[in-house]
Amino acid sequence: MRGKPQRLLAVLLSLQLTGCFSVRTQSQKAAAGEGGVALVVYADDAARRAGRPGPEGVLSELERREGGRWQPVFRSLSSRWAVTGLPPGAYRVRFPVRLDAAGNLVPLSQKPRKFRVAPGDLVQVEAVLEHLPVALVVAGVVVVAVVAVALSKWLKEADLPEPPVPPPALWDVAFHLTLDLAAQPWGGTGDRQAPQVTSHFPVAGGEVPAGRLKLMWVFSEPLQPTSLEPEKILVVGERSGVLAGVASYDARRWWVVWESRQAVSGEKVYATLAAGAVEDVAGNELAAPVSFAFGVR
Repeated sequence: MRGKPQRLLAVLLSLQLTGCFSVRTQSQKAAAGEGGVALVVYADDAARRAGRPGPEGVLSELERREGGRWQPVFRSLSSRWAVTGLPPGAYRVRFPVRLDAAGNLVPLSQKPRKFRVAPGDLVQVEAVLEHLPVALVVAGVVVVAVVAVALSKWLKEADLPEPPVPPPALWDVAFHLTLDLAAQPWGGTGDRQAPQVTSHFPVAGGEVPAGRLKLMWVFSEPLQPTSLEPEKILVVGERSGVLAGVASYDARRWWVVWESRQAVSGEKVYATLAAGAVEDVAGNELAAPVSFAFGVR
């Protein structure tokens, strides 16, 4: 009997040293009667119990199994999102990369979390980042390795009660998208849905270190790579004025990247991606501008 507590202690110490977040899923009947997935990321168990989502900056990807291959359905950097209008089938959630405080990509090594969406079911995906130093949370840095952790099994073996999970609510997510099933696959004749920005970096009201800036707008679907009009991206510093930069489209991750040509420090910056700046693969333009402001240390 002494072996079990020792093994459990070793596992918990390993988690504390490596820092990882557990991923679990549960299903419930959706109020709207259509299939969907709602995801929420918590920094730690205390934040989970208090129902405080965050931090931002972890790229989550929802994929559907079609024809023996995993096809991307949705991507976001937000810690809270929901996608409804999903047909029944096999799905998975991946966390391939994160952004550091300056917006640089940090690869994550992990196994995708697989699950099924049944007719009329809302699958709730909960990711809990454990043992993360407070300083990193404040800085917005997410150092994670995403794994499927059988936490409930360990708790049962230790005779400890598992705390209740506050489920993510559709009306309380940062981004909620209802897919137009007639538009699948993207670019088909039925695709009349305009692309939407699911998240951006930095977050509104956030702060980044001084230096050359890197901004991202993440989209709900793939874009036509040649449609990006860089002149429709406006980045203005309170002291520096209009900032010159280089814009590009990352087709692998469905996001537009803008990088400044000059270093910036000690001021507030305003960024706008104008309506019509991009088009999806069916020719639908971004319908409304997306703007946010952030600080530079």
